Amino acid sequence: MQKFTKNLKVINCIITVAVISFLLVGCGMMTPAQKPDVGPAGKPVESKPNPPLLERFYSPPPELYDLEATAGVLFEGINKENWEQAEAGFNNLQTIWVNAKPLVGDKKGVKEADKALQELSTAIADKKITNSYENLNQFMGSIGDIAKSYKLSPLSSIIGVSNAVRNVNFYVEDKDWPKAASKVKELEGIWGNAKPTMEQVGILDEVTRTHSLIKQMKDAVNAENKGAIEEHTANINESLGYIRNFFREK
Repeated sequence: MQKFTKNLKVINCIITVAVISFLLVGCGMMTPAQKPDVGPAGKPVESKPNPPLLERFYSPPPELYDLEATAGVLFEGINKENWEQAEAGFNNLQTIWVNAKPLVGDKKGVKEADKALQELSTAIADKKITNSYENLNQFMGSIGDIAKSYKLSPLSSIIGVSNAVRNVNFYVEDKDWPKAASKVKELEGIWGNAKPTMEQVGILDEVTRTHSLIKQMKDAVNAENKGAIEEHTANINESLGYIRNFFREK
């Protein structure tokens, strides 16, 4: 009996050690792996954590909507090679961004926006139309990335559609009709995805109008009718402006 009790104690000790070892290993397995500093081709992607759940349902700062409004004025200056207008638009854009940055924090897209804005400044100073247009759209694309973190706002969609409209107009102005046709097809697809995010009571008429105008613009591009495209663009500017301002005030 004494021998049995002794053996039982030994078994209990072994089990206890095994359980403790398992728990220690298990805790190590549950601990997130530390992000490596470098990989086979350099540094890994610099990822940003998702914002807190409640923060995702905040409205974006009005300044982000103002950036889109100012981008339109700036693009017009670039596209028409009116560099005085482009410089004034850039200065306004930069001022608004400086005010907006503290309000959005360290969200994904901020660093990219800073980089694009710096390159845009250089391109405008050098009066390089293609570089200016591309960097403006890159900047606004980064603002769109920031806007994606505000889940209840269609701002990211508004920026996406606006960038697509600018793409069409850039190639129309250059009379590169094959490229313009490709870009207007992209615009139609982007609008199709964006439209449901904007369909709210109070702005439905402008959403419906924009839908019709984009179809008309596509027909005009395919017909290489620059005059009609300019007219449709002016109307799209108005409708998207109403949509942008509607959500800015919400």
